[in-house]
Amino acid sequence: MPGEGHAATDAGQEFEDRGDDVIVRLYREETRWLVRYFHRNSVPHAEADELAQETFFRFLRSGTAKMLTTPQAYLRRIATNLLRDRADLSSTRVDNLKSPLSDAEDLPTPFDPLRILTARDDIAFCEQLLEALDPFDCELFLLNRVEGYSFREIGRLKGLNEWAVKRKIFKVLDHLLDRMESR
Repeated sequence: MPGEGHAATDAGQEFEDRGDDVIVRLYREETRWLVRYFHRNSVPHAEADELAQETFFRFLRSGTAKMLTTPQAYLRRIATNLLRDRADLSSTRVDNLKSPLSDAEDLPTPFDPLRILTARDDIAFCEQLLEALDPFDCELFLLNRVEGYSFREIGRLKGLNEWAVKRKIFKVLDHLLDRMESR
């Protein structure tokens, strides 16, 4: 009789070993996919490894690991939920980093006469700088900085290559910044 009890224990142990082998094999097969999945969803590689481990931890903690016919689908659902949780936490962190406007007296009033005069002087100075530029260079600069055209779009409009447009605009910008700093 003692031998029969030992045999039953061995059979139970063998089932447990096979179950553990299935989980180990599943871990080896699915970890790379999970890491790539997290990485594709804009998670840094180190954090993707941690999320893959968290996925398996939740999978094992659920207790259904050995009963499922398609554990891969369950792992993928857990991974999707982890990404959602991470996104929710990220948006909360961003909201927490925002600081409320507590010093309202530091904000300028809309009709601050000094601010209005300073702004008028700055505008007049900028107009003088732009009038002193070569008209073609000024037009390129305004198309880029005011109208929002890309270097490539300006090149197509004016018959220049992108590099020439960049060079001209950066040259004008450098000139304007030098003049503004020397003011």
